[in-house]
Amino acid sequence: MKVNHRFRRALLGLSVSLSLILLLSLPASGQLIQGSIDGTVTDTTGAVIPGASVSLSNEATGEARETSTGAAGNYSFPTVNTGTYTVSVQSDGFSTSTTTGITVSANALTRVNAALEVGQVSETVEVQANAATLQTDRADVRQEVTENTLKNVPVPLGRNYQMLFVALPGFSPPTNAHSIPSNPSRSVQFSVNGTSRSNNNTRIDGASSTNIWLPHITGYLPALESIETVNVSTNAMDAEQGLAGGAAINV
Repeated sequence: MKVNHRFRRALLGLSVSLSLILLLSLPASGQLIQGSIDGTVTDTTGAVIPGASVSLSNEATGEARETSTGAAGNYSFPTVNTGTYTVSVQSDGFSTSTTTGITVSANALTRVNAALEVGQVSETVEVQANAATLQTDRADVRQEVTENTLKNVPVPLGRNYQMLFVALPGFSPPTNAHSIPSNPSRSVQFSVNGTSRSNNNTRIDGASSTNIWLPHITGYLPALESIETVNVSTNAMDAEQGLAGGAAINV
């Protein structure tokens, strides 16, 4: 009996160790604090072009990445840092297509399709990207509080970015909550689309920030100058956001 007990403990320990190894070996996803760029490459008749070379470069830093289109003419750049990018596409027998001014936001998919014209690779067709008027690749209802808004829109005393949520659809007016000892960061409380104030989840650089003893408010408020963007999803958010029935807020 003693041997069997020891064997079971050893087997349990081995199972736990293997589980941890498998979890650590899984690829990490930064989708909540990064974005992605997807697209389809076709010719002017609409036929897809497999094997086309696609390059992505950050217009501010010069950082570059490359990939190629698959059999269906699709390509994808996952986990792209926020910023402004240029996408260039080239294939034998076609002129090069270059799209500039592509804005990538956190927790957002940006679609950049390219239609190549017959010609020499040395010929380049340049397109200036415009802001998308309709989100077609995701079902979530989302808004953004941008760095420009944080810098230029008056924020009430306390300089709390959450006070700007009053301008977003579905948010109740944010109100102060609790005493300074229990809420030292002076986080505010609010409800979204009529749900409980405890149904919101705020992440800072991908990690949840929750006041342990008061879960309806956040545990930490970063200074306005340190915030690049605040991405807010209020409905039909993707599964990886989780923990939110009201708003999934990514700072």
